Amino acid sequence: MSKGIFVFRLSNELFSLALSEVKAILLAEALDTEIVNRIDEFLLIRTDLSTALNVCDRASLVIEMGSLISIVNEDDINEIVKIIKDFMHEENTCLSMDSVRGFGKDFITQLLNILLHKFKQGLWRRCSRILKVSFVSGLAVIYEVLYRRRQLKFENREPHKRPCYRPGTMKPQLARALVNLSRVSARSNHVLLDPFCGVGGIVLEACSIGISALCSDLDSKMCICAKKNLEHFQCGDKVEVFIADGTRENFREHIVDAIVTDPPYGIQSIPMGTSLTTLIRGFLNTASNIIKSKRFAVFAVPIELEIDVNKWLTDYNFETVEKHLNMVHGSLTRVIYVVVKL
Repeated sequence: MSKGIFVFRLSNELFSLALSEVKAILLAEALDTEIVNRIDEFLLIRTDLSTALNVCDRASLVIEMGSLISIVNEDDINEIVKIIKDFMHEENTCLSMDSVRGFGKDFITQLLNILLHKFKQGLWRRCSRILKVSFVSGLAVIYEVLYRRRQLKFENREPHKRPCYRPGTMKPQLARALVNLSRVSARSNHVLLDPFCGVGGIVLEACSIGISALCSDLDSKMCICAKKNLEHFQCGDKVEVFIADGTRENFREHIVDAIVTDPPYGIQSIPMGTSLTTLIRGFLNTASNIIKSKRFAVFAVPIELEIDVNKWLTDYNFETVEKHLNMVHGSLTRVIYVVVKL
């Protein structure tokens, strides 16, 4: 396929994660792409259509993707109208316009007045092609929409819809993003480990993109629940579940290509007789011994532990690649680490 420039609109709610997720997918799959530019929450990538759609299929935080038509100044109304007119001469076409954080609101009103006069059949109806004009940072980014993320993509795997439910379980969109941040690839036969798997949400997302995984938990009831959830979503043959303490060296050395986990840090979750600092240090020590060199671990900890974790990572031969803040609720903000084993 010939290359073109595609517009990827990223989730503004989790923007730093969304941007890193796309970049990690491109690296993991060694895709033939070039990041051309970034305009606010829009990422412009030169590639072919098949690759662009594959990125969208794997990503959780790409909310829209399309083929770039033009980028013009927001006040160049005549040029915008011309582009719209050229596109909409075909049947079954629709126009969508939006303002990103208030940019271009007045220009949208002007355009609507002009276009309602020119296109008497109306702008909002069923269509096979959609032209999008997004106003952002003083520009109008104009593209044909080829992909829109649907809630259905994750809806059936929402925590409360699984056979086994546990309150506080990470939502599938975030779990998928963390898996992607670990740079795993099905084509490379990578194996991922979640040593604090709970009811299996992270490995469920790994399975959904074709990644083989191992998952363990010290609580046998959680392991039983994880197996039920995995079997329900036809992942039983892709994921091995076993009882193990993720803070102890009871794994074979250098067996996994990635570690992705959300360690227990709630008062009700930490094993009796163990402090949170002991648990996280034990996890990092074990992780250092079982992950392959130059491979990635992704995990979350409460922000209160950030300074300590920074030091422990050095002690256990990890280097921080990036960190992201994620506010869970008023009393919990967590730091999501992406680290590489040296």
